[in-house]
Amino acid sequence: MTTISPAKSLLFLMHDVSRLLRRQMDQRAQALGLTSAQWRVLASVARAELLEQQPLSQAVLADQMDMEPITLSRHVDRMEAAGLIERRPNPNDRRAYGLFITDTARPLVDRFRTMSGDCLGSATNGVSDEEIALVTDVLTRMRANIVDSQSRRDASEDMTVAAARVAGQKL
Repeated sequence: MTTISPAKSLLFLMHDVSRLLRRQMDQRAQALGLTSAQWRVLASVARAELLEQQPLSQAVLADQMDMEPITLSRHVDRMEAAGLIERRPNPNDRRAYGLFITDTARPLVDRFRTMSGDCLGSATNGVSDEEIALVTDVLTRMRANIVDSQSRRDASEDMTVAAARVAGQKL
């Protein structure tokens, strides 16, 4: 009989919890007239604003949302036309624009925050603050490991490409 390692079980569980939460959030967002992509964009821009990480660029947001930049741009175009998002020129990079929540969208964001808080409260029912802190610490370290590993892999690939160019090879 084959058993699944605790680490693999953890990964399956993380994926399942994430999927279930996203599904629940999608259903609640639909009640507000938002699509999945719209609530994710609004939530990300609002969070950046709350954490004073403005301006959030489309490139950074596309990366955070694991979405192609052109796909995100189309979503932002529609949301800007609907008066939910505003693009403002980035004073430090004339090619980039920062994304901002509009005053029209703020009540919607507030309602969505309440709804997402309800989802989170339901999901963490019976889980202590200490347990949440422990899981947060573990997941933060796992994320750092993944980012560090990816950075090393990217650097290694960059060196391989550069070495091939020097040698006159194409990859």
